[in-house]
Amino acid sequence: MKATGDIRVLVVEDDPFFQRVLVKRLSAEGYQVFTAADGRDGMKAIVDSEPDLVVSDWMMPQVDGLELCQSVKTGLREAAPYFILLTAKGEISDRLLGLETGADDYLVKPCDHGELMARVRAGLRIVLLTQELRQKLGELELSNADLESARVELERRARPPARCSSCGKLRGQDGEWVEPERFFDRDAAGATVEEACTACRSARTAPKPRAA
Repeated sequence: MKATGDIRVLVVEDDPFFQRVLVKRLSAEGYQVFTAADGRDGMKAIVDSEPDLVVSDWMMPQVDGLELCQSVKTGLREAAPYFILLTAKGEISDRLLGLETGADDYLVKPCDHGELMARVRAGLRIVLLTQELRQKLGELELSNADLESARVELERRARPPARCSSCGKLRGQDGEWVEPERFFDRDAAGATVEEACTACRSARTAPKPRAA
């Protein structure tokens, strides 16, 4: 799991005063804090800094917070950061619109900074646990792939060697056809199965010369 100092938070806010307040509070928590003045700059900042969490105002020039949230959640899907939307719109319909657009949390401005920071910490717990789960799943997939390779190798080694019914050569575990005395020097002895070796199989299928 990431250390606090490795956690990246992006503040997207067009009000310089409120942006400074947010940066000060978030920096005091030990997070790496990045800023953007509107949704357009916010999109660039998300691509450049890959934040774990975004705190964004709704009403902004150029691209607003709702458009930014929708673009990020649609474009990045599972890799999208946790998104907290801040707005002066307090109607239930506005809250529902924000959440349905993809925001993970929603706060009405002016909001209590203690509550905001509690929401940020709660969101980051979800983000970090999700990242850890994905890492564990990736490690599990690698372990399963290693186990499958080991199983295939054990099955290959357990198969009885093949003996050519024409020349008597034996096929070792490396797939090479060798004389019986060479085979038993390298591979375990045991039952064999009849199978034509590569050379004998080629000889059988080679076209016969025409009679003069």
